[in-house]
Amino acid sequence: MLSIHDLHLAYGPHTVLQGLNLSLAPGEILGLIGPNGAGKSSLIRALSGVHKPQQGKIQINREDLADLSAAQRARWISVVPQSTQLPPAFTVYECVALGRTPHLNWLGQLGRRDREKVAWALETTEMAALQDRRAGELSGGEQQRVLLARALAQDCPIVLLDEPTAHLDLHHQVAILSVVRQLAQQRQLAVVAALHDLNLAAMFAQRLALLHQGRLQAIGTPHEVLTEARLAAAYGVGTRILTTPQDGRPWVILQDS
Repeated sequence: MLSIHDLHLAYGPHTVLQGLNLSLAPGEILGLIGPNGAGKSSLIRALSGVHKPQQGKIQINREDLADLSAAQRARWISVVPQSTQLPPAFTVYECVALGRTPHLNWLGQLGRRDREKVAWALETTEMAALQDRRAGELSGGEQQRVLLARALAQDCPIVLLDEPTAHLDLHHQVAILSVVRQLAQQRQLAVVAALHDLNLAAMFAQRLALLHQGRLQAIGTPHEVLTEARLAAAYGVGTRILTTPQDGRPWVILQDS
């Protein structure tokens, strides 16, 4: 569904992504990992169409992303940004309803299907009880859940998540990523999630892409990517990789230097 071919991205003279090649199938979650400045957020912005690459191309079902209008992209791709300022005077319901903008009628009014999507997104993210609260009154974690609810209400086949668990407590970290995994499977969504927590990434992503200094260092299953040598080279710290007895996935433990 989503493919990247020889992608190069720069901000002025500063190159942030170099020669990336990736593909993503419906129903798959791809976890982007790597240290700060590795290019994870830049890749999310390129995939969303916010930044145009200097070289290479991004395709959705073999159609170039660059050839799509903003309205077309909004029907294909929803984004949960790393941070954004919600309109403080808007209610939670109104913020989530903004996700329906690409689907509204010519009058710009919410129809029955739109209202159903908004209600479902609020329930799914455990925000229904707060739907009448003003966005300016929310905690950072609650605002993050509103952003996810807005993206879910948008109802796109491709979902881009830039640190979706930032500001969330442990319960909501697991709850939100569990919802994302379930929806990816049930609705065959293609999901790209930039995650700092390597163990959460190994828990919820079928494949991981390790970025370092704008280059793709490794891509594969969590077992293939999360090796002590690769993590030492990318992060500059020692780790020990264990295997969880419940499901056999890798578990990263930091070594005391």
